Amino acid sequence: EELGPGEGIEDDDFLDTNVKLVLAHQNIIKMAYTCGAFAIIVSALALAFMMAMSRRLVYVALVLSIGVSFTWGTIGIGISPKSFVPITGIIALMLTVGYMFVVWDRIPFASANLTTALTGVRDNLGLVGVAFFFQFLALVCSIYYSFTVVGLHNVFHENGAYDDQTIVVVSLLLLVSYYWTYQVLRHIVMVTVAGTIGSWWFGQPSALKETFTTAAFYNFGSICKGSLFVGFVQFLRQITEGLRPNRDDSAMMCFYECSLFIQEKIVNCVDNLADSFTPWAFTYVGLYHYGLKEAGHKANELFETRGWSRIVTDDLISSVLAMVSLVIGGLSGSFAVILQALDGHGLTSFGHPVLSSFTIGFVVGIVLSTVLFSIIDSSVCAVIVCFAGSPVEFHRNHSELSHEMRNAWKEVWPGSLDVENVGAGLV
Repeated sequence: EELGPGEGIEDDDFLDTNVKLVLAHQNIIKMAYTCGAFAIIVSALALAFMMAMSRRLVYVALVLSIGVSFTWGTIGIGISPKSFVPITGIIALMLTVGYMFVVWDRIPFASANLTTALTGVRDNLGLVGVAFFFQFLALVCSIYYSFTVVGLHNVFHENGAYDDQTIVVVSLLLLVSYYWTYQVLRHIVMVTVAGTIGSWWFGQPSALKETFTTAAFYNFGSICKGSLFVGFVQFLRQITEGLRPNRDDSAMMCFYECSLFIQEKIVNCVDNLADSFTPWAFTYVGLYHYGLKEAGHKANELFETRGWSRIVTDDLISSVLAMVSLVIGGLSGSFAVILQALDGHGLTSFGHPVLSSFTIGFVVGIVLSTVLFSIIDSSVCAVIVCFAGSPVEFHRNHSELSHEMRNAWKEVWPGSLDVENVGAGLV
């Protein structure tokens, strides 16, 4: 049978399109797992360095972040000087330098907390294995979502049957799904670490196995709920801080009272949510196995009783870890750009190979490094909660570390240790 005009061409075009799509997906998977392996190696080296240099870690981490940010920008200038890669490196360098000057006086306080936390981790090295396991799961999820994003992009832009609103909704749902999955993996690690550090604090045998089992099964619902809402509620609280009522006299009394009433309602509503959906709730879940709402309330009650509500907002260690993760993400993104330049095949049909490759490497690098570094973040949070609730037990079981923490706290936060061992009734 003879083919009509154009029939063979349409079939060939369809076949060629399928080949290109498969090739793009294969390249995306290759890029994701290669950048993931790179990020795992770099973050593992960073973690080993942190555990070996705990007393000087914050100083060294800030200096290294400056150096690596400079390297990030330099690599970007050498590979693609007209792209956004060197610009992001320079911005990261400027932010790191500025932040270092702001927090320099609070570093001794953070270093003492970090030293105690990493001592507990070194005495329970199984926690590192748990963190690496969930880091691998995060890599698998990142590869899956990278594959899915490219597939949906190709379907949406080549089919033409979907309107912009549908594309936006599907993209947002996919983004929320990835964020939620990443947070659940990260918080399982954090809850496991908190419970294990708690057993170390009280001089008990390691509770790693029991804590991990409890986090992965018994407390899994609380972890999932908190992973979805805690970040959003904390973001709302930051926004509404500017709406907190100011009772200064006003000439327009009626308008002022109405606006004051609305502001109070909004702020009170957000504060009630933040009382339950606080990052400290995960620490209390790991230590005492409460549900999420009760855990958040207990944590806030403990800090208010000790007068530490302002102290626990000091996020120096979390910020330093975030900066290190940001730098690792930048290096991973730059590594992806190098792979893209050396590879003869395109990654996607997006039309922006540098943007596509850098985005994949950057996101994968940040996600994998933050999952691994959650072992540090959670151990520090557990140390602070235990120090607030049971300082006497800490002094009895780890007297040298106790003296070091007390001296650092008295130097940076005078008067914070005037009340001793008031947390027993709050547990």
